[in-house]
Amino acid sequence: MGASIDTYLKSLSYTYHLKKDSTEIDKINRSKENLLKNLDAELGILINRRFVFGSYDRDTILPRSIDSKSDIDLMVVFNHTEYERTPETYRVWLKGFADKYYKDRYGSEVVKSFPTVTVLLNNINFDLVPAKEEQNFIFGNTLYIPNKTYGWQSTNPNDVKQSLTDANTKYNQVVRPIIRLLKAWNCSNGYPYDSYALELEITGMNFYGDNVQRGFFYAVGQLSASWTDPQTKRDKISSLKYNVGKVKECLEEYNTERAKHWLHRVLP
Repeated sequence: MGASIDTYLKSLSYTYHLKKDSTEIDKINRSKENLLKNLDAELGILINRRFVFGSYDRDTILPRSIDSKSDIDLMVVFNHTEYERTPETYRVWLKGFADKYYKDRYGSEVVKSFPTVTVLLNNINFDLVPAKEEQNFIFGNTLYIPNKTYGWQSTNPNDVKQSLTDANTKYNQVVRPIIRLLKAWNCSNGYPYDSYALELEITGMNFYGDNVQRGFFYAVGQLSASWTDPQTKRDKISSLKYNVGKVKECLEEYNTERAKHWLHRVLP
């Protein structure tokens, strides 16, 4: 019976996978290429490089039907060699670009949040993150993005991707499916976790010898809330653990269909 639930969880994870050959991905890629073309036309002379990172790049982004907050993170690294500019300067430039090309066009919106400028399109949102890059001949180049005090903080947008790729390979390709399952739970429960933080936490877990079922059960057991987290988050995690506990009870009674019923109390 356990293998049956393992297969079922794999199939659920597959439905939560935004596949490269899907119509949704095709629309996203066309929007992305159009945005990059417009960005280059407007600010290209001021930009050193720009690239996609985040869940889209890590292949853990969920379809909009599951995650209404799915977005594409785009880092825009400005030329920063002649004289210092503040992070706010770059955000203003990005906001001006986004307003010019997207504000009030075809139902799209532009929002200046922190530290990004967000372009809200019908099929996907784009978070434009301003950045600068400093060269260091000993330690290599370092990227900086805005911090909460309107200064700069260092970042490595590819560190999580590499850690996830390594973990997924090490643990027999179960980590990405488990991430998709728990991100789907997170979305359907009002986002008690920051999506990035949830991915980071799962990536750091030990799934030695696990299949998707055992790994999913283990990951649920490892989730916790700190004393500073709101009570709603604590309640969501407790509910998740209770329902998964019921799944396990059903499996002990060889009642696979009832186990699926309890699964769908936490998974869409």
